[in-house]
Amino acid sequence: MPGKALIILLAGVIGLSAVTFLNILKAGDKLTESSVSTYNAAQVKNIAEAGAQMAVRKMIVEPSWRTGFSNLSLMGGRVNVRLVDTTFTGQAVTKVQSIARVSIGSSLEKSYTAICYFQRATISTVRPPAIKGAITANTAITTLGNLTVDGQNHDTSGGFLAAGGTLGIWTTQTLSRSGNSKIGGTNTLGTNYSPSKTPPAGIIATSQVFPGGFPLSPDSLMGGPLNGYPEGTLKAIAMSGAGGSQYTTNPGTLTYPLRGVTYVELPDGGLWNSATITGSGILVVHNTTVNAGIKNLNTGPFKGILLADDIVHVHCDIIGAVIAISSSPSSGNCIGNGSGRILYSGDAVTNATNLANLRSSNSVSVNQQILYWFE
Repeated sequence: MPGKALIILLAGVIGLSAVTFLNILKAGDKLTESSVSTYNAAQVKNIAEAGAQMAVRKMIVEPSWRTGFSNLSLMGGRVNVRLVDTTFTGQAVTKVQSIARVSIGSSLEKSYTAICYFQRATISTVRPPAIKGAITANTAITTLGNLTVDGQNHDTSGGFLAAGGTLGIWTTQTLSRSGNSKIGGTNTLGTNYSPSKTPPAGIIATSQVFPGGFPLSPDSLMGGPLNGYPEGTLKAIAMSGAGGSQYTTNPGTLTYPLRGVTYVELPDGGLWNSATITGSGILVVHNTTVNAGIKNLNTGPFKGILLADDIVHVHCDIIGAVIAISSSPSSGNCIGNGSGRILYSGDAVTNATNLANLRSSNSVSVNQQILYWFE
């Protein structure tokens, strides 16, 4: 082959090789871009969904939170979350709009929007319907010693308030008052009666029938789902530690003063004997067999709502309200035989339910409160 022809052939081969190589590089670039684009499309969706979920969980903990997130760096991208209260299918909801972006400012930038309607589930701060007196009981009640039970209204320091009182004792069974124990309260006409060894019948209700049957769980006693207490709410708040809340199966591990929701779950027939209850909030002593007991409540005061399966021997001050759940307490029915005082306080009850609004992200499932999700 002549030299000139060989040069032309080599030039052609080189040119063809260069074109082929460039085509391979372009194909590789396109493959890389396609892979990045596919990844970005999936990731931006994940970021938008995560932003919405984060907002919902924060609202469960802080029901009044509506700040949202502005240009939040998350999972390699950025997200903006806006919240607005509105209605959806006739229900009060918060609309959560989560807008995510990745690879911002490049040719591979992706954006994605996730929207959900979150049912606002706030806990009612009205007096729980099961509180019908300073003491509400599903069992026979005996008062002895120098115990004082007073359904007249008091402030959180135990000071008398003229309005807003309730019965001294309400029970599904019987009442036996003995010794130097005294009972006071407010009748249905609003007339106050100071604690006395001869209390009028109008401030005591015995052999009562609770509509639908006496509730046998702490959440149902607080009003159940209609009041923002689906089953498991109080226990979940206690487990979360929100606002100083505590959950334990061993009362000896509690730290004081009690705050928020304190949930003591004892074993079958378990008894918390010689109990320190100093603090405030909602104190629950309960188990699924409804036979957890608290006995010899020697150290207080406690300000709030005490719900226990079995309550025996109150020897300190309880300012708020007491509910005894079991109809057949194993430790007896003597609510007090010493110098304790159970003073109804509407303020202490309200403060306790306000504390219960310290909801944890585990107290109510996120999915239970999302009515609709749109992407």
